[in-house]
Amino acid sequence: MLLSSMSITLTLAFTPLALTGGGCPDGQVEDCADDDCIDDFYIGDGFCDGQDQLDGANLCCYENDAGDCTEEQCPDDGGGGGDGGDCSNAIDLVDGAAAFDNTDTTVEVDLTDVCDLGQFGNDILYKSLWFRWSCTESGNYIASTCDQATYDTRLAIFQDDCRFSSVIGCLDDSPGCTGFTQQVGFTAEAGRDYYLCVGAYASFYVGTGTLTVEPAVRSLQKVVPWPSDLGAPEDTVYELWETAGGSGTWEGCRAEAEAAGDQLVSISSEAENAVVNFTAAGLQSGICAFGLYQDRTDPDYSEPLGGWKFTDGTPLVYTNWNVGEPNNAGGIEDYGQLSGAGWNDNVNDSSETWAGYVVKRPGAPLRYTWDASEGGNGNEYEGFALPVAMTQPEAIIYAEERGGHLVTINSEAENQMLVDEIVPNLYASDGIAIGLVQQPGPGEPFGNWEWVTGEPLDYTNWRAGEPNDAGGEDFGQIYEDGSWNDAMGSNVLNAIIIEYESESPCPADFTGDGVVGGADLTELLAAWGGGAGPQDLNGDGFVGGPDLTIVLAEWGNCF
Repeated sequence: MLLSSMSITLTLAFTPLALTGGGCPDGQVEDCADDDCIDDFYIGDGFCDGQDQLDGANLCCYENDAGDCTEEQCPDDGGGGGDGGDCSNAIDLVDGAAAFDNTDTTVEVDLTDVCDLGQFGNDILYKSLWFRWSCTESGNYIASTCDQATYDTRLAIFQDDCRFSSVIGCLDDSPGCTGFTQQVGFTAEAGRDYYLCVGAYASFYVGTGTLTVEPAVRSLQKVVPWPSDLGAPEDTVYELWETAGGSGTWEGCRAEAEAAGDQLVSISSEAENAVVNFTAAGLQSGICAFGLYQDRTDPDYSEPLGGWKFTDGTPLVYTNWNVGEPNNAGGIEDYGQLSGAGWNDNVNDSSETWAGYVVKRPGAPLRYTWDASEGGNGNEYEGFALPVAMTQPEAIIYAEERGGHLVTINSEAENQMLVDEIVPNLYASDGIAIGLVQQPGPGEPFGNWEWVTGEPLDYTNWRAGEPNDAGGEDFGQIYEDGSWNDAMGSNVLNAIIIEYESESPCPADFTGDGVVGGADLTELLAAWGGGAGPQDLNGDGFVGGPDLTIVLAEWGNCF
């Protein structure tokens, strides 16, 4: 459940009404249900919901627990002194949507000490309207006025009724939503009703809009393969996901990942930490979760350094805490947050805007085959964001060590194929290496360019003003739109595209059209007398008579 920040003031007098003996260490109390020692941290979640606490304890035998006990046993709910709002005239969301106009309402819903709407203004929803939505299928959902209202809205979500004790989320403004509108993620159960309150930031905000409730869909933001030949213990793929709705809690991130069959990422070395940070850097806003959490029931638990572990069971053999961290600020920072400067311990609260998380699984970079049936050459293409620092001269060697070569682009069709099939998987707009190199000599900036394979440069797609040899740029790169740029070899690449030649039954089919014919003979003659290249069919380092003999022997259709 994605809960917004709670600020209820509790009287921390945890006097047991019944103890069964045995005693507990400092910081723990005895659970009257089964005599276990339970951290007193868990007493009081701010809701009179009759539900067990995070560790499953039943604490109804304690005074002022403000959480597990029934409504009659709980203290005041807060909310400006009342019990909740009046949603008896709630508007039903038909097919998950309803239009609204707040011109004639004067209803105020005061969530002070109940739910934190954010850093701006107070916690009151002015000129409010109530809506009712019935959940038919359990899952994660997004309630939204995002880009759907003409005024500064606020939104709160209640489960089963509109008492303050039923609040499960609230928010004022959401990143990426215009006009100070918002979207709130929450978990819903089939067969239950949910009441949504749409209010205004101030009593003078008037307008219209539409409220929607839709299934939450997480968004893939970045994929970074870390192959074993670049230092990984095994081929591994890291993925950055933006949470459904763009904000949530650490526990919500974990639940969302596990529901998809993933685990929040664990980190075992400095090298892996660099790869994970490179992946997490794709998050545009908010903070990023990883699989580190503090288990307060662990025998080695102590503050602030004891009891930390990974959700996937990986041993904690490496840490990268930021200076001064972990510090357990406020006594409730038990969850791992990634940042470039180092790890941080943070709270499980949606007010911290847990906007994304990183997962990992075994896997290699994806390859795409450009089939002859699609006008292709039958070769395989592999492109991926580079998880380690690499220059273009290093990339040329690396591609050959992987059994291919930096991609060569011989037609507009091949260039467009890369834009359509490969570049979207790179998560890079520039700094993408291709196999184009400028040899020393006169004719800057256009002269002496050639492919690393020795193929002729018959097609180019330079970006306007390129190549310009700024600072001595001798290596070709491609932008996400397919245009080319010359770049310095010392620059660190963002991504790489490798081409793997197919083992064609007809090596003399230079054009890849499935036929050895006049076009292939023309290419052979054009390369006559040259050195190594596709036309050097017998591999003697010279294009000549023996290669012509092979072409004539293969003349006709390839089978």
